[in-house]
Amino acid sequence: MAENLPTFEDMRSRAFALLGDVEDELRSDWRPGAGPNGEQADALRDARRAIRDAKAALDRAARAGY
Repeated sequence: MAENLPTFEDMRSRAFALLGDVEDELRSDWRPGAGPNGEQADALRDARRAIRDAKAALDRAARAGY
């Protein structure tokens, strides 16, 4: 049964890809007049920063294993 479980690198790689997908989505264009207001734009910047931090943490975790 354990042989069907993913490795850490499998999970890290998938998580990294998913975070990339979220980054792409947050970079999407909005319809004219339908973009974020100032508070929403601030929150989007925070979310993008959190994604970058998460990717960096996943990379650190991978390096710690070597």
